[in-house]
Amino acid sequence: MSSNQPFIPPSQAPLVIPIKAPSDSSSTKEPAPKCRTCRNVIIHGFCKFEDKGCDFNHEIEKDIVLPQQQNQAQSPENPRNTSVSADSIHAPVFVPKTTSIQDTHHTDNTQQRMPVSSPPLQSPQRYSFVSNGQYMYPQPTQILPQDPCYYMNNQFPQPAQPQYHQYVPALPHVANLSNHQRLVQSFYIPDNLREQLLKRNDTTIAAASAAKDTGLPEEVHVYHSLYRIEETPGKVLGHSSWMYKAVCRSNGKPYTMVRIEGFRLVNEQAMGIVKQWRKIRHANIVSIREAFTTRAFGDSSLVFVYDYHPCSITLFEAYFSPQAQALLHARFQAAGINGMPVPETTLWSFITQIASALKTIHGAGLSARTIEPNKIIMTSKNRLRINCAGLVDVLQFDNTAEQKRALYQQEDLLSFGKLIISLACNTPVPATSMQSFDFMSRFYSPDLKNVAYYLLGKPTMSKSIDEVFVLIGPRLLHELNSSQYYTDTLETSLGNELENSRLVRLMSKLNFIDERPEFEKDARWSETGDRYIIKLFRDYIFHRVNEIGVPAGKIA
Repeated sequence: MSSNQPFIPPSQAPLVIPIKAPSDSSSTKEPAPKCRTCRNVIIHGFCKFEDKGCDFNHEIEKDIVLPQQQNQAQSPENPRNTSVSADSIHAPVFVPKTTSIQDTHHTDNTQQRMPVSSPPLQSPQRYSFVSNGQYMYPQPTQILPQDPCYYMNNQFPQPAQPQYHQYVPALPHVANLSNHQRLVQSFYIPDNLREQLLKRNDTTIAAASAAKDTGLPEEVHVYHSLYRIEETPGKVLGHSSWMYKAVCRSNGKPYTMVRIEGFRLVNEQAMGIVKQWRKIRHANIVSIREAFTTRAFGDSSLVFVYDYHPCSITLFEAYFSPQAQALLHARFQAAGINGMPVPETTLWSFITQIASALKTIHGAGLSARTIEPNKIIMTSKNRLRINCAGLVDVLQFDNTAEQKRALYQQEDLLSFGKLIISLACNTPVPATSMQSFDFMSRFYSPDLKNVAYYLLGKPTMSKSIDEVFVLIGPRLLHELNSSQYYTDTLETSLGNELENSRLVRLMSKLNFIDERPEFEKDARWSETGDRYIIKLFRDYIFHRVNEIGVPAGKIA
């Protein structure tokens, strides 16, 4: 640097920042662009939080009509937009930031979308399980949301009614199929059988309210979870009786408890008859398990425990109740006939089943003493079982019962004949013998009339259940044939369900070997390996999407 040149100090930044008045162009800030479409608009066609702080775009540019909306006509009364933007399929779920939600809806479309049974939004505490935009499981004390328009992915749906019929019945015009053609109904069990089994299962697992609500004890002997089967008490030889379903603590199986209220057992030898009845095992007799006395109900009660048969009704309820009589009368009016209330083939089936049960009971040196319409139950179609075995023997115990055994067996035959007359004449109390036999002569065969006439005859030493089998012998072959044919039908239905879990077992086996960490560097599992087909099959089954990119969950 020359000494003749003057020294010039470097320029310094000003220490004070000048304040300028804002211009008109900088006074307003441009809003953030709304590039993502609100999912409420995508799914429902509108967003009721559009004016309440929703920051997403509510305008639709590219329209794609959903497949399920092609057949829906857009009426002037319902101008809801049903189009979908192609670029906004993966729009996030909008969660409002406000803590107060009004009950009113800003458009009429929302009111049309809301179901009638859904209550309005009333309190912000319903949404307390949404935290930082993430779903959290609600506590049991919280109220679950009922508005489907608020949460798109409703993880807490209302319980639906059981659907017994999963497949539509076969069309009436579908016939004359080729040998290689099969209907979808042929791969599954019939709808009526499925409905029957599901109803039995629902009845078996039905649980009662708490013991303090029903007034029942929590446990009786080794049985708990008592469930009252009858709403009103019955009568057994003048004693009030109740019927419950209970679960045994030792094996976990349900049983039927018949409680004789306010009965005091005088002679303990009466329980010895129960031991004799426990040895009897027959397909047409409800087996007895045990009998005991208890004070768990607040009094001295006698309890009989039998096998439990869900969804069973008595013969009285099936044929002589007001509902059954009205149904029978309507059926006769529709057919324009005035014929027999019970078909003869069904009546012969009843006679064969009861006669077989009496043969076993009398052969063991016992007597049923309960051949009445309200003591015989129907567990399935035309399947009868004698109920309350041994109950009358205990209630009317007598030391001279051995001498009266033959008399009691004759009473069983007489009661058997009265039951046949009642079913044939459609009356719980049969009329005089001449009128009943005249009615049977007009609508039934002479063989049926002869069986009833023999059972209603005078008691003799030669009158026994063995003679009844001589009279019904020709009909036994038809009953045996029908029973075996029904067994073949059930086996065929069971065979259709034999491989119903093949897909589950196949995918379980494949998932044991698919995408294991130790196979990551194995060339056979790469895209060029021979085992890559397993991944492709898994993706084909579980990762399919429809034409608009929505996962396809229907695999039926």
